[in-house]
Amino acid sequence: MIKVLDSFVADKIAAGEVIERPVSAVKELVENSIDAGAASIIVEIRKGGKSYIRVTDDGCGISFDEAETAFLRHATSKISGISDLDNIVSLGFRGEALASISAVSRLTMVTRRPEDMSGVKLVLHGGKAVSKERTGCNSGTTVIVEDLFYNTPARRKFMKTDSREASSIIELIQQYAVCYAGIRFMMINNGMTLFSTNGDGDTHSVIKSLYPALARNGLLSVSNKHVKGYVSDPGTTMSTRKGQLFFVNGRLVSSNVIEKGLEEGYQGRIFSGFPVAVLFIEADPGDIDVNIHPGKQEIRFLRQDEVKKDISEAVSKAVMTGSGVPKGFLKNIESSESPHITQPDDTAFKEQETEQTSIREFLKSLDRAETFEVYEAPAIPEVAESAEPVYEPVPAPAKAYADTVLSPAPFDFADLSFKGYVFNTYIIMQGKDELYIFDQHAAHERIFYEKFMRGYNNSAHSPQPVLTAFTINVSNDVYSMSGEWLGDLIRMGYDIEDFGDCTFIVRGIPPYMSVDEAERFAGAYAEAAGEAGGSNTVVIDKLITKSCKSAVKAHDVLSEHEIIDLMSELAECDNPYSCPHGRPTFIRISSYDIERSFRRK
Repeated sequence: MIKVLDSFVADKIAAGEVIERPVSAVKELVENSIDAGAASIIVEIRKGGKSYIRVTDDGCGISFDEAETAFLRHATSKISGISDLDNIVSLGFRGEALASISAVSRLTMVTRRPEDMSGVKLVLHGGKAVSKERTGCNSGTTVIVEDLFYNTPARRKFMKTDSREASSIIELIQQYAVCYAGIRFMMINNGMTLFSTNGDGDTHSVIKSLYPALARNGLLSVSNKHVKGYVSDPGTTMSTRKGQLFFVNGRLVSSNVIEKGLEEGYQGRIFSGFPVAVLFIEADPGDIDVNIHPGKQEIRFLRQDEVKKDISEAVSKAVMTGSGVPKGFLKNIESSESPHITQPDDTAFKEQETEQTSIREFLKSLDRAETFEVYEAPAIPEVAESAEPVYEPVPAPAKAYADTVLSPAPFDFADLSFKGYVFNTYIIMQGKDELYIFDQHAAHERIFYEKFMRGYNNSAHSPQPVLTAFTINVSNDVYSMSGEWLGDLIRMGYDIEDFGDCTFIVRGIPPYMSVDEAERFAGAYAEAAGEAGGSNTVVIDKLITKSCKSAVKAHDVLSEHEIIDLMSELAECDNPYSCPHGRPTFIRISSYDIERSFRRK
């Protein structure tokens, strides 16, 4: 039997889609405050927000007549018609937040517009108005949410511990404080002021103050058409994505498109973990869809390839410079949760027994940190439980991220001078006021890899004839797909053709491969044609393995002349900063770090 749910049950179900946890309620209330043009926002919670949430702002407020209307489902001042959905510039717009929160709590709102002589105090329990009266109060809005989910016990029992719920809320407010550095934020937990910002618009200072672990090793400025922000050098990563904050038109979001653009920007220089990134993306409101998630945490880009490319280029410009060279540290990182310098396990790159190409032969065959000022948050007096905070009039600040981002200077190998060679593996070079330590194997591996890639990408390369033709056999399904991969092998430099009965004959091979390598590679490439990741993945993996085998190894002794030649060839690489595996080819240590280690600083 089909029946229509009564409004009480329907409201609770709808509220559960928007308000899942205390942090969901805080997010909606803070976004309302931002949309209201607030210059100051105070967030106070008790018991992880389960028993008490208070969000106070000095925004535009709500009139006496509209106070109750604000709690009706789908009551909003942000949009009025379907066409407005194509040009959303506010954080909230569906009119669900206040209705959803009030439906599952005991809620009190005190609000006043600046032009009104008095404000209004409205009390609702379970979404139903209990009382409404005029009151004296500051301009702006205070919303107090008590006993969250008191009338939906099924939802309440799935909440986490007080400390975990509180941690999620604190993290959220930190994130908004970074995005909206022009707003003063204060966070109070169980009567204790955890942090406050001064709202002066200095994003650097906010990151340094609220995320000291992220900024400890310095962050690189990034800037392009759609994106501004900061990223870590390739050697500084975290074990999770907690160090990545993405904001699109001021909205905190998760986005695979942004993640992919960030990843591609490092061009394979991340060996393990995830880089730190605080990115602010600006896009035409008509080019994004923010209405695809109940909590508005995900968005869809209309021109996602353009956005991804823009982010990738911005990150690449930053990390492919001297500032992007990983720092070497003379002491251990204090915490495993802090950004760390990746320490690759050498056993993962054990050299296989194979004939090594002498570096002498290879060389003969060739044609020839940003700093941050520490931000001290101003002391702010404790706020009494029942007292409403008093604000001094302040000019409305610019809310959006507006720091000036300087383009990092390109790294110049010509500025380096050879200073030493240690452990028959590491080359010491000196710049103006920094020391650079090169890993000879990683550097040579990069040189070989780019040499092989150039050969692979050169479609005009003529095959190298083999004395005895050989055949490769494939499965029936792969044979039926030969139109998708046979042409690739020909462009790589193979003289190969169909020999019938799931067999192909090879009479010529790429000049940058041996016969055994060419035979194994062709078979692997064909078999991977239909696998996830595509055949190109096999090509790259094969070339990486080949470059690793061919490169000079650790402890192979080089002369000074060979070292200088090696540096010269590395400087010509498109990406001289990392080996194909993502390990750094060299690191830097500043003179300041050395002096500090000797207690001179």
